[in-house]
Amino acid sequence: MIHNYWVMKKFLSIGLFLGVANFGWAQATAPSPTPAGSAGADLSVSGWCVVGAKDQKFGPKEEGGKIIFSGEGFGAKGKNLAAFFPATEIGEGQTLKMKVNVRFMGVAGTGNFRYGLFRKLSRDHSRGWLGYCAYAGFDKAFPKGALLARFAGNDGDFSGMKDAKAQETARNLGDSLTGVKTIKDGAYVVALSLKKLGGAIEIESSMDGAGDVPTPMVRYSAKDSTPATSSFDALGFVTHEALSSDSVEFSEVTVKLQGP
Repeated sequence: MIHNYWVMKKFLSIGLFLGVANFGWAQATAPSPTPAGSAGADLSVSGWCVVGAKDQKFGPKEEGGKIIFSGEGFGAKGKNLAAFFPATEIGEGQTLKMKVNVRFMGVAGTGNFRYGLFRKLSRDHSRGWLGYCAYAGFDKAFPKGALLARFAGNDGDFSGMKDAKAQETARNLGDSLTGVKTIKDGAYVVALSLKKLGGAIEIESSMDGAGDVPTPMVRYSAKDSTPATSSFDALGFVTHEALSSDSVEFSEVTVKLQGP
């Protein structure tokens, strides 16, 4: 009996040691949860590109705090431009704000410019992204402007309403409150904010001209009661081919999470 008692005690001691060791190992190797965005801090914006481009024929060229897209043939076809920031979840009562100065040079048409905040699917193409896209300038499909919310599971370009198979990829949350105006050469200030309240996303956006450029260009205010995402990590911009701008320059770009 005494022998069995000491054997059992030794067995239990070894088991306890192994259990504690395994627990410590599991804690050391378990992945850490993704930290929430730090409210009030500017988010780092980088990785500017022409989405899907296999070279840097059209840039970007970065100098003096400016990001410039240009080059022979740049304005002949619409370009999807993007930049990226750390994935950020908008918490209840928080607001994600984007602000950027945009300058167009060599505008030769009456097309449109589109901009938005997105959750990317891939850096290599602009299909399937989630988020919000606002229109400035003229588009025959949206003579009063448009603020688009992407559908979950869509397979379309991040700025359009339909994919290659004519399937709906977004819904229009509303027209511009001020109508639309023609985009001309010059500088503009683009602002977009997304606030989460009660599970919905409230969107406010504007594009204003500077100097002798018309202002306001567009104004949007809408609420998305069924958002496809509240997490974002990309800025997206589109120069429609009809705009035919020789170059587009971005500067003073800020993305910030504000609130409790």
